Amino acid sequence: MTPGEALLAVAALGTSVLSAVLGMVGGLILMGVFAAALPVPAAMVLHGATQFVANGFRAALLWRHVHVRGVLAYAAGAAGSYALLRGARFVPDPATVFLGLGAVPFAARLASRAVALDFSRPSAAVAAGLVVTSVQLVAGVGGPLLDVFFIDTALGRREVVATKAVTQATSHLLKLGYFAPLLAAGTVSPALISASVLAALAGTLAGSRILERVSDGWFRTATRWLVLGVGAVFIARGLAALG
Repeated sequence: MTPGEALLAVAALGTSVLSAVLGMVGGLILMGVFAAALPVPAAMVLHGATQFVANGFRAALLWRHVHVRGVLAYAAGAAGSYALLRGARFVPDPATVFLGLGAVPFAARLASRAVALDFSRPSAAVAAGLVVTSVQLVAGVGGPLLDVFFIDTALGRREVVATKAVTQATSHLLKLGYFAPLLAAGTVSPALISASVLAALAGTLAGSRILERVSDGWFRTATRWLVLGVGAVFIARGLAALG
């Protein structure tokens, strides 16, 4: 493994800790790191593999708290999104990825003030699958938009994190299927994928222990402000790429 690949694995470790504690912000940061270092299809595949394992492991740790009916409805919406975009054969360039990554938290913030959606309602969960997966296939990460569907729900932090983990694992699996056929040979080494996945597992385990020690109020406040700050950085990066 090269020094650059080792740094990417370290990034997977740190951001998986964040995701395990705050639900998804780590995945947003990690996608930005991968997109800055790799071609878009390679970044999407590496991010998808890492986040699929991290979210899947997080879901396994918290499986008792998963809202199963909502997850099934989400999967139906996600499958519809995949089918639509697959037919269009859209592949974003780096500037689009960064602008999309930066815009997602702000769009989520505006949407949370304009609409009231409850993930526990099947129709809202289907809409979440359709919207979030579409954004993931364009920008790599749609997790902050998923927050909109949990703001007005009575689910506690463990139920929120567990259910988000399952829905995000579903969307990342679809992202792998979307971008893997576009991956150029040799752009992502098996060693890098393995190291990133192992780092994500270790970070998820460590972060899950931290989750048990934080309050619901701190959880929601920290998530809100951190994702907006990260979004501003990515918008600046995307505008620079356009220039």
